[in-house]
Amino acid sequence: MWKDRILATLLAVTITAAATAAVVRFTPKKPAFTPAQLEQGVTFDAAGVAAGETVASVDGNDATAELYVFWLGSECANLANYGVDVAASWDTEIESGKSLRDFVQEDTLMAIKQQLVLENLCTRYGVTLSDEDEAEIAAQRAEYIELYGGEEAYLAELYRLGIGEEGFLRLSRTDYLYKELYNAYQTPGSAIYASDDVLHAYAAGLGYITVDQILISTADPVTKEPLDEAKCAEKRALAEELLWRLRDSADPLGLFDELADQYSEDPGRVTNPHGYTFTEGRMVSEFETAARALGENEYSDLVQTQYGYHIILRRPLDVSAAANAVREQYFSALFLGEIERAELQTTPALEKLDPETVYTALQNAQNRTENAD
Repeated sequence: MWKDRILATLLAVTITAAATAAVVRFTPKKPAFTPAQLEQGVTFDAAGVAAGETVASVDGNDATAELYVFWLGSECANLANYGVDVAASWDTEIESGKSLRDFVQEDTLMAIKQQLVLENLCTRYGVTLSDEDEAEIAAQRAEYIELYGGEEAYLAELYRLGIGEEGFLRLSRTDYLYKELYNAYQTPGSAIYASDDVLHAYAAGLGYITVDQILISTADPVTKEPLDEAKCAEKRALAEELLWRLRDSADPLGLFDELADQYSEDPGRVTNPHGYTFTEGRMVSEFETAARALGENEYSDLVQTQYGYHIILRRPLDVSAAANAVREQYFSALFLGEIERAELQTTPALEKLDPETVYTALQNAQNRTENAD
């Protein structure tokens, strides 16, 4: 999920801070970067594009050059973690006719698009950060400043990551915005809230079903080892008797509950007293095939699996269970749908930011220390 990517990226920043803290010299002979460099960004000298210059937008929400540089650096770091020699050749084909340069550019712009869409969704639905969120961000900033030994060293480290303080604050807010958007999505009455009925219909479209069962187990309840042949025969006889009683009943659905409560040896019945709600591939194949062959309120013949003998009852799809099962998935689909529909507009400034040039500028910045002449 895209959220994971954002979280992982900001975590990487934290890890970078912790890893380099040991080598930071708190009384440098000379600052690594001038105030003008910190303000203009790493790509200004290399490409003539200042940190705050707009390079892309979605529905009027602009992304600056520093966001592009940061996400490009993150993408290159991810590739390096997978063993790609980023500096080797930017024209090397790495994916069906796509060069490394094209791949990095495409992924960087996608990361920017995702961030802009998230911000736009929050604006659309009136989602903002809480006071607690703002306090946490401020506390994190203070921790970074203390970690690096001062404001100047902190800004220099951000510069090495390709981002200024304003851009880094925007990135920091991204995680919290995502969290608050998801909280709003789960809050009844909010503009983005999805009701159980909506989620129930979505789950049905994904193939979710609800089934109950009477399980007569053919395994020892303690050791889980298969029972001997004689015991298994007794178990089958009991299962067949229960099935016969259902067939002979004027109210088989009512009787099913009684028999399940009395005879079923399914340990999951304690937490799932009204059956299981699941989608394809979640149950053993014999069980799932039999369950999906049933209509609602129909029960099966005996179904044998590795667990024993089952009598399966297909119930109407449980609204609450189905909604809970797909709540996160529906949110992800909603968010991804917004990303797919959004159109990323780029500016001429982006054309100056060749990925190789940007990456080289980032490497030069990261290799420069406070003691540099």
